Amino acid sequence: MSPLLVVICTLLLVYKLYRFLYDKPPNTPPGIIRLPIGGCYLLLLWGNYKFPYLTIDYYVKKLKSKIISCYMGNKFTIIVNDYESIKEVLSRSEFDGRVTDVHHIKDRAFGKELGIFFTDGDKWSELKRFTLRNMRDFGFGRRHEKLESEIMDETSLFLDILKNGPVYDGEKEILNGNLALFPDILYASSGNNIWNIVFGYRLDRTEHDILLRFGRAVMLFQSANDTTGGAISQYEFLKYFGNMFGYKNHMKGSNILKEIVQKHLEYHKITFDKNNDRGFTDKYLKKLNEDEANSFTDEELIILLIDIIMPAFISLSGTLTHTIKYLMHHPRVMEKVQNDIDNVVGTGRLATWEDRKHLPYLEAIIREVLRLEPLSPFGVSHRATENTTLKGYDIPAGTPVVTNLAALHYDPDLWGDPEIFRPERFLKENGQLVKDFSLPFSFGRRLCIAETYSRYNLFGTLAALLQNFNFFFVEGEPSSLNDKESGMLIMPKELWIRFELR
Repeated sequence: MSPLLVVICTLLLVYKLYRFLYDKPPNTPPGIIRLPIGGCYLLLLWGNYKFPYLTIDYYVKKLKSKIISCYMGNKFTIIVNDYESIKEVLSRSEFDGRVTDVHHIKDRAFGKELGIFFTDGDKWSELKRFTLRNMRDFGFGRRHEKLESEIMDETSLFLDILKNGPVYDGEKEILNGNLALFPDILYASSGNNIWNIVFGYRLDRTEHDILLRFGRAVMLFQSANDTTGGAISQYEFLKYFGNMFGYKNHMKGSNILKEIVQKHLEYHKITFDKNNDRGFTDKYLKKLNEDEANSFTDEELIILLIDIIMPAFISLSGTLTHTIKYLMHHPRVMEKVQNDIDNVVGTGRLATWEDRKHLPYLEAIIREVLRLEPLSPFGVSHRATENTTLKGYDIPAGTPVVTNLAALHYDPDLWGDPEIFRPERFLKENGQLVKDFSLPFSFGRRLCIAETYSRYNLFGTLAALLQNFNFFFVEGEPSSLNDKESGMLIMPKELWIRFELR
């Protein structure tokens, strides 16, 4: 081979490599360099292997843009990092799409696009409308006196278990004297209320083991989708490497959830009465029997119920555990909010939703923890359903769009000192609440359908716990605020906490 030909081939190779590293669609946001394997994903892992979303801030500053682009594997992706742009994405219908071609996510749903988390289009719209319309009949998403009474009953039972100790085997796993295992101790009280809305009955205390098993299966499923699970979403063949990339646990957790739901559905079908709607499931079964187009199916119902129930277990237990840890790190804040509860509620009853307006400091604490600890820092990825624009940039149809809620929640332009736990930032000088610019439950048409329900439960459960107990770290347990588990959600590490009656 002549020297000239070698030079030409070398230059051509260098040019091709340069184009691969830096090329992107025209007039799109500034981008992170693209590597031959994994796109920019390896660079994000290099910055922070356990929590790669934290690396994004480095590239936002380096590229001097709040909207940046990158290749996640072979997918050209937009990442939005500021309040105004995130609100715009979440408000516009052309960004309502989901990234639906993720094979291991389909695997958890019988190999299909089912449920409401990872689907889009007309089918998703129909299913979400049906779900919201019929869940409201049982108190989901609006005030409902019967449901609120039942939630308070469940909270009273939870307090009784803590005060009087375990009775059944499952309770003995998570409660030992005045030591409680968090977040596991919260699964039954967090999950039983949504179980009631879905099925029309609460599980008896003797059946709390079912709720504990469900909660732990949710944790197994979501933690399997950490950084290694992110690799599977880019390269499907990695799922055949067993549990090296979390796929085995992904499917194990998913199969346990399906098994529990299917078992209770069988009972529900046997006792189904079209003239007696016990819960949301009966509404769906009635629709299923009437649906001639077959868009409502048994498999759809199973995954839909999992999508509805799962967040209650994971988000309530995770946020409450985060909150208690912050309060243990800030005992003066704990003492102040306990004094507020004592003055407003006293000791003879539990706090109600009506008390919320008289306990702004408690609400400010909840908002501050939701800001500091967004369980889903990237939310669930959106997808542009058509060619469109965003802040002057062109966004091609089919492009995944990630709303970086963590960046929003830690934006110094919004919060001043975002790293500091300071509930007072949500209060005016007169002690009343100010506008909340955080978006822990997302926004727009993709707003979490459980926001109202979750906020009510967070307020009621936290008020009850602080009204009755003081909390303390246990030596040797993961006490740092940085002790977190990565996954589909960012959860506090499991830990034993000591509690004492006030």
